[in-house]
Amino acid sequence: MALLLLGASGSADAQEGKTIKSIDIQYVGNQTVAPERIRSQMSTKVGDPLSLAQVDADVKSLYESGDVENVRVLSDSVSGGVRLIVVVQTRALYGGVQFSGNTLIDDSKLRKKVDLSVNRPIDNGALETARAEIQELYRKKGFSAATVTYRIGAPSAEGYSTVLFTINEGTQGVLRNVEFVGNTAFTAEKLKDQMAQKEKGLKSILGQGGSTDAETLAQDVRAIEDFYRDNGYLNARVTNVSRMRADAKYVDVVMTIDEGETYMVDSLAINGVSAISMQEQIMPYLKTKAGDVFAGNKLKSDIELIEEEYGTLGYAEARVNPRLEDAGNGGVRVVLDVEEGRPYKIGKIHIEGNEKTKDHVIRRELPLEPGQPFDVNRTKVTKRRLENMNYFSSVEVMPLDTSYIDEKDLLVRVVEKPTGTINFGAGFSSIDNLTGFMEITQTNFDLFDWPDFTGAGQRFRLSLRAGSERKDFSISFTEPWFMGKRLALTTEAFYRDLLFLSDQYDQTNFGGSVSLRKAIGEFTYGTLGLRYENIEIDAEPNASPAFLAEDGTFDKVSVELGVTRDTRDNVFLPREGHKVSAGFEFAGLAGDVDDTIVSLSGAQYFHIPKHDVIFSLSGRFNHSTDGDHLFTRHFLGGANNLRGFDYRDVGPRDPVSGEVLGGRTAWNGTAEVSIPMVEKIRFATFYDVGEVSDGPVGSVGGGLNSDWGVGLRLFILGSAPVRLDYAFPLQTDQFNDGNGRFQFTMGAQF
Repeated sequence: MALLLLGASGSADAQEGKTIKSIDIQYVGNQTVAPERIRSQMSTKVGDPLSLAQVDADVKSLYESGDVENVRVLSDSVSGGVRLIVVVQTRALYGGVQFSGNTLIDDSKLRKKVDLSVNRPIDNGALETARAEIQELYRKKGFSAATVTYRIGAPSAEGYSTVLFTINEGTQGVLRNVEFVGNTAFTAEKLKDQMAQKEKGLKSILGQGGSTDAETLAQDVRAIEDFYRDNGYLNARVTNVSRMRADAKYVDVVMTIDEGETYMVDSLAINGVSAISMQEQIMPYLKTKAGDVFAGNKLKSDIELIEEEYGTLGYAEARVNPRLEDAGNGGVRVVLDVEEGRPYKIGKIHIEGNEKTKDHVIRRELPLEPGQPFDVNRTKVTKRRLENMNYFSSVEVMPLDTSYIDEKDLLVRVVEKPTGTINFGAGFSSIDNLTGFMEITQTNFDLFDWPDFTGAGQRFRLSLRAGSERKDFSISFTEPWFMGKRLALTTEAFYRDLLFLSDQYDQTNFGGSVSLRKAIGEFTYGTLGLRYENIEIDAEPNASPAFLAEDGTFDKVSVELGVTRDTRDNVFLPREGHKVSAGFEFAGLAGDVDDTIVSLSGAQYFHIPKHDVIFSLSGRFNHSTDGDHLFTRHFLGGANNLRGFDYRDVGPRDPVSGEVLGGRTAWNGTAEVSIPMVEKIRFATFYDVGEVSDGPVGSVGGGLNSDWGVGLRLFILGSAPVRLDYAFPLQTDQFNDGNGRFQFTMGAQF
């Protein structure tokens, strides 16, 4: 709160409006923040008329800056106006951190958890976060009883304070064994599957599992009881839990279970339904049925179904209250009492929190408009759409009461997050070796908002890549709502110097493209594009005739058509859904290349949630009707298809040099299973198969090729994985051997 003390000349109201002649900064204790920085946090300036409301806002701003502990604002009448005196007690500056009591984890690892910068004021919130993260480090090592406290030392003469973390490591509690008593309906292994805590084993060696603490153990007890209820044991209880120390390191857990009896659904009754047809809209879709074993998860699903059915019609406050009545003889009557409420329509739509993103960028994603029924299910779609934009760290969508009895406003509250990135560094893959790169991306770009260039929902990307085997440059811009319609316009210019394709020639491509992408329903979209490329083939002087014949420069102008259906739940690590694409490229409108290229691809993902096992099937088919040039033919081999073979090393070959010439037709398929090992690391095993055929006249070889292998998926550099694979050929043509090959790539295929 602002404390404005006035001189003898008058009251606060009398001071209001007088001209501010000066703003002086006075310090209580050490001066750790410069006067200029204090003034910069204030909107009140010399020469302004004094506004008490503005002073109050300035005091709040100073507190929010994190630079000060206490603030007072005083005034003094002077000739021609008023002098403001800002009395501040500034926060101590961070002068470093010390740790006491840690023997298991060294200072350097703990220091990484303290997100404070020397010469900046100490942030208590950051210290509390550091304390929690250090304690979590110990918990993962099995020291669940470890405690971490901190204190801020007295400031030095210069205003610096050292933070001291004191750690009581306690004793280790690694979970050695879990035993169940009284379980007859389910095996111990089945019950262990419900638990978050895992016994010591391979996963605990790798850092996952093995640790135990009281809080997680309580959650595991609830999970086991819920599992019993979902399978008809309504009265099942975990009656006793014992944690027994086996030795200084390990503990055992014994759970005693009273299973009770299973219950059958004697009957199902639904009361209070009048606004919708119970026989047509509810009953055929319910999972809880008379004569079945009662299952709590099925009942929960049925309640959600009924509430969603009402929500579609605007009954935003419809609720279903379940009751279970003993029917005798091991039966239970299930009664659902429905409170329909009343239907609402949407009044106004309010948007809050978008300081950068323009209102219309958010509103155009909303499937709801004022005057429509307040469809609760569409509010969920609204939340999902806004989250998928990846502009916001959180999204809330909620109804607001209005003065109209049949109307509710819709509040959309967002918290924005950074949407621009600058990445640079070096990468390596088994395809193009060591490469340096720089990339600038802004996914919420605004071409006409200088100098911020953010907020219009456009996408901009500039990429530079250079190495011993390639040089790339590309710049692209996407307007997702071209001409105010859900029609994405993308333009791109590129240059690619590809030296890794073959020992017989180098290839350089430059050109540009423009394309339109149109959504067709929720998961399907079509594309139409025009592309120009200038392609130069530079054959080595000692290359074979087949490659020397390709030497030269070619202009390629093509029209591209495509349709894609994508229901995947995640781009980088899909667990469910599929992606199917069909593409057609018609070259020959102008230039030197006359060809038609057909591409078909598909991938299906299956998920076993309990163990987070992902199984995928994927495949691709490419065909060129002409295939007269190296750059229109198809190849297989490498990290993205046949991993047991070198890059582009599968297909018909030149009989003179033995180099692959490619073919007009190529297909490949992959089956892969992955399981989690530790956080951000998954283990995978896979099988690849494929074939390239219809090589140019005079080529030899080809045929079916396949491999199997194992690999790791490392999500350590962001969302896109680092893929490490080692594959062993199973079937090869006469030109490839059966030796295993290592493949290493970064990023994901979209």
